Amino acid sequence: MVATEQATGAALKKFFEHPLGKALATVRSRRVGHGYSIEPGVEQKHPTTGARLYQEKGPLAFVSNKRPVPLTEEEEAILCWAACGPNGVIAWDIALGGGFNELVHLAGRTSPAPGNSHGTDLLVVNDKGVFIYKPSRDRTRPIEIEGPQDHHKILDWYRTSLIKISDERPQLGYGTKIDPSHNDGSIFGPYQYNMNMPGSTWLIPIQDNGWLYLSVLPVILQWNGYYIVDDFTGEPAGMKQWVDEGKLHVPMTLSQYEQFLFQVETYVPGCMVQNVRLAAETLGLGTWVYCGYSDDALMGAVPELTKGIGFKHEEPNLRVPLGSGQVVTSGLEGIKEATYVPSRRYKDGMDCITKLFEEKYGPGATMAKDGNSWGQKVGAPYKPEVFAEVMKHKHTDFPQWTLDATASFIDYCVEKWGQCPVFQNPMQCNFGAVIHHVDTDFYDQYYVDGYVTDAIRETNSRLGNGRNGSGG
Repeated sequence: MVATEQATGAALKKFFEHPLGKALATVRSRRVGHGYSIEPGVEQKHPTTGARLYQEKGPLAFVSNKRPVPLTEEEEAILCWAACGPNGVIAWDIALGGGFNELVHLAGRTSPAPGNSHGTDLLVVNDKGVFIYKPSRDRTRPIEIEGPQDHHKILDWYRTSLIKISDERPQLGYGTKIDPSHNDGSIFGPYQYNMNMPGSTWLIPIQDNGWLYLSVLPVILQWNGYYIVDDFTGEPAGMKQWVDEGKLHVPMTLSQYEQFLFQVETYVPGCMVQNVRLAAETLGLGTWVYCGYSDDALMGAVPELTKGIGFKHEEPNLRVPLGSGQVVTSGLEGIKEATYVPSRRYKDGMDCITKLFEEKYGPGATMAKDGNSWGQKVGAPYKPEVFAEVMKHKHTDFPQWTLDATASFIDYCVEKWGQCPVFQNPMQCNFGAVIHHVDTDFYDQYYVDGYVTDAIRETNSRLGNGRNGSGG
């Protein structure tokens, strides 16, 4: 018993001496930043949108007099890297007879993803506009950041991976309402009072859900034996031939499949946002996370209200019986595009699955059979002789029938409903984090000790903004 207690105590000591343990102990949402206000009881104009803003005066009334200061390039680079930056080569430690061929890329990121598919990148909204942080898949070794000599890579990746898509913050939040005559009913909800403010950075994972939805289906067919059933008729959705042949034997409705894949993809933004929170806590920055807004509007699907970030959309597809699938965001050509059929990139099921699998099996790809696959060129994760054996194994390939069945399923959906995926927009961005400098005056005035860390005070002291907030 004593030995167990000693071991447990050692583990706790080791954990809480580490910066991660300390950050987890203190991390909180801190919503009041420099230049913000809360419950002021006076009408204000939002500095980004110019829209009217009013909150009733309340017991937390506060108007910050601190000048908003943007994050430094280094701070923003760290936060982006923490979200989904390059960190080396993944382990690929999966049995060849147990779903080994699901993985798409070997290039590791700081956040995990199903099949390591890299279907999610990062929107960056700051005072300079809107960007997409989309790191390349170039890797040089198992661990990219081994010491101070590698720290410059964080800034290098940031500078080379940011793609600018707008010169200004999106005009949304304050006053973005279906009926502008009412104070309530903003499509960005109550969260609008602490978002899109000068000096802040808003980081939002942007997901191409369609990539995993379509590329993972052959894996499910091969290793699980599932087949997709039409919810409305009960028949196999384009897969009857393989059910009759005995290759598929476990029915799953289309709605169940779509819900499953939607759920699987949501853990990626969750991991990214948590990484951002912990990084911000370590840097002495404030952050808060939220999802209570219309991501369709943010992406530009409601142009009569706001252009948002200016993504392109298909015409509404009224053949889909559920509103959740009638809006399809195509994205921005060559920058961030959604995976769906039919589209500019994929004309039908077989065209889609063939091109998707080129990412796995094409020249220089993860499972290229020419002895020059991505991992063999990098020299990781396996030793050379092990890699050669792995690439020769039968389970690095997919049986042709799984590709045929997937293509048939896609074509069935397109013929009946006009698109695949059917009941969901393949592009999603409904969870993110705002990062800003905390106005410590608000917390000093209203809160008990413990809500402002030494790191936050140290960061604020370097800004030279003083302590001149005012209560109300």
